[in-house]
Amino acid sequence: MDKCKELQKKIKFIINELGLTQIEMARRVYCERFEDDDPEEIRKFTETFRQNLKRKAKPELLESYLANIANLREFKNSDLAFSNPLDLGFIPLDVKRALQEVSKELVNNIDSEGSKL
Repeated sequence: MDKCKELQKKIKFIINELGLTQIEMARRVYCERFEDDDPEEIRKFTETFRQNLKRKAKPELLESYLANIANLREFKNSDLAFSNPLDLGFIPLDVKRALQEVSKELVNNIDSEGSKL
């Protein structure tokens, strides 16, 4: 699967998991990106957002959508949010590697369950 399709799939999965429509998510992403709340600009952005989830879009654009989504309160409060670990040097290297492997397996299991939807 190419990167564009993969990112589109992730965004759609997140939208579904948060119980939102693409239009609702597009409005939230718009508000995250821009200061103004011009109804016409929101409508244009919403349509562009929806089209970018259907057609070939630049991966950088889709990644920027994901970054905006990650900043949303609904996402941060969901089970979908992962925190970035902070290495304080207290965990021995072998234990750290084992934990990283377990984490990768969990993420892969979550991704594979998400692809079944």
